[in-house]
Amino acid sequence: MTNVKKICTLCVLLSISHFCFAQIHSSQQLIPSGHWIYDALYMLNSESGRTSLADNAPLSVSEIKMYIADIDYDLLSASGKMLYEKAQAFLKRDAFSLKYGDVAFGFNVLAKPSLMYKSSGDIDWTFATDYTGHAGRKTYGAASSFIGSEASDPFITVPIYLTFGDAFVIQTDPCFAKSFWGMSEDGNVTNLPYDFNDFDFLWPRNAYGSVGAYFNKWGVNVNVAHEGMRIGKTQTGSIIYNSTFETDAYVQFNLYSPHIRYGMNVVEIARDKFLYTHRIEASPFKWIRAGVIEGTLVSRPFELRFLNPLMIMHSFGAWTEYIGKEEEPYYGEAYVCAYMGIDFDIVPCKNVRIYGLYAQNEIQSANELKSQTGRTFPDSFGAQLGVELTFPESRGGYWIATTEAVYTTPFCYVKQGAEWSLYRERFNMQSKGSTPICSWIGTPFGPDCIGAQARVGYVQPRKWSADFEYLFVAHGTNSFGLFGNQIEINGKKYYSYYPSVLYKIYKEHGGAQGGLSASDAEALARTYRLTGIVQYTNCITLKGNYILNKHFQFGAQTSYAFVFNNKNVSGSFAHGVELSLSCTYTML
Repeated sequence: MTNVKKICTLCVLLSISHFCFAQIHSSQQLIPSGHWIYDALYMLNSESGRTSLADNAPLSVSEIKMYIADIDYDLLSASGKMLYEKAQAFLKRDAFSLKYGDVAFGFNVLAKPSLMYKSSGDIDWTFATDYTGHAGRKTYGAASSFIGSEASDPFITVPIYLTFGDAFVIQTDPCFAKSFWGMSEDGNVTNLPYDFNDFDFLWPRNAYGSVGAYFNKWGVNVNVAHEGMRIGKTQTGSIIYNSTFETDAYVQFNLYSPHIRYGMNVVEIARDKFLYTHRIEASPFKWIRAGVIEGTLVSRPFELRFLNPLMIMHSFGAWTEYIGKEEEPYYGEAYVCAYMGIDFDIVPCKNVRIYGLYAQNEIQSANELKSQTGRTFPDSFGAQLGVELTFPESRGGYWIATTEAVYTTPFCYVKQGAEWSLYRERFNMQSKGSTPICSWIGTPFGPDCIGAQARVGYVQPRKWSADFEYLFVAHGTNSFGLFGNQIEINGKKYYSYYPSVLYKIYKEHGGAQGGLSASDAEALARTYRLTGIVQYTNCITLKGNYILNKHFQFGAQTSYAFVFNNKNVSGSFAHGVELSLSCTYTML
């Protein structure tokens, strides 16, 4: 009888909440990367012939409202006006909540059962690949395409939030999800974790606290969150900092206005591995936006000195401060990685956006190249360039066409040791607990790559969409497997994949411990060509999405991949089809 009462009570709550709930519950609520509101904002700006500072994520509702309000409604097409009104309506809605004065508590329930199929075990799932053969002495899982992928969404998510006035909000999204290893099994057919070993122990995947205020044409927001930060809006993932980078936590301090924005980020990648960044971007004219970011990764406990917003962190020279005496002869510098990025958006005319991003963690100056040791340090950088066309049509929809190219050098994101390289590894609690699950800070392609994507699609915002995509990725052998290459000298292990380290090992021991001669190390460091046997991946994807009403949404995707030199093996060819179907039910 008690169970019957509980069921009846739940049904009453459900029936009431259908009429009361909406998605926005606070002006300081954070909108995650990949949300449709970001696409809407970019389409509206492109149609208006202007750029936007909304290339970061997550952003607070207050900041997004400011960017929307800055768009001239009268200059929009009929489709643009419809989209503008949808965006305004979304941002004005009040979520279902139980209110106690200025304090409110609310929740929701999202169910997303998915079915999937992969025809061949010779190819990777599209959401669990680094486009290589996983070369190296240590096995790993590549999760850079996993977080944020629709296929990896939890089976059930229960967002819970608590707001204090319109200035402070905390939210957590407990979920019932399948782990990376369960999802990436060749024979997997669903995101339902029906085996205890497949249950994702790392939950909730999303949790944050956010506080801020909006004044006259400017605002401030401070938030602490788990993961999902993004810098730069692209098609294949930002080369500077992508939302697929898994982290333990990050703190953001943002000052924003329509024309200039400052952001400080402190990212805890793992225990005693912190990334400090300062970013400033501006839109001096409506048709151009440019940004620059400086960062320092320190594989040591938290330090206050890297928080100064106007201090050039590179001037600290921290890369020599943490290295041990026994390590110095081989690494030269350790436990620190300098990082820098530049990005821009240009809207030369209405409906056209040209964007570019550049990231680097090691560049040798002309003076450094004068020494033999200096020539064994590789230039480590990546570049990304894209063009996006969005054309409104009379029925309220948009035609979209994009092309994007990516290049990363063989040692982009990589330093002498794993601890101070720009990547993260974690371990699953339920299964394969000794095999790391890895992600790069930037593009899911990682280092040693040339990639390009072309996309043509049509979207009726908040109704339905259809896309055709072609992806090409040429990838050398360098990836997460590099970090398994170690050598033991006098009872201590050293990483042995970086050209300068291999040269110093050779130099210190006269070749007795292996390593590379000066000429061989220089040849490895100074090349910009992809390494080893290059794998060529081609993937054709057709996908669609249909929103039936505010409770039900359906998605489908078909991909056909054909790979030359599969797994970086010369002459090996593999191909296969991947299918997925999903239904999303939003209770409230």
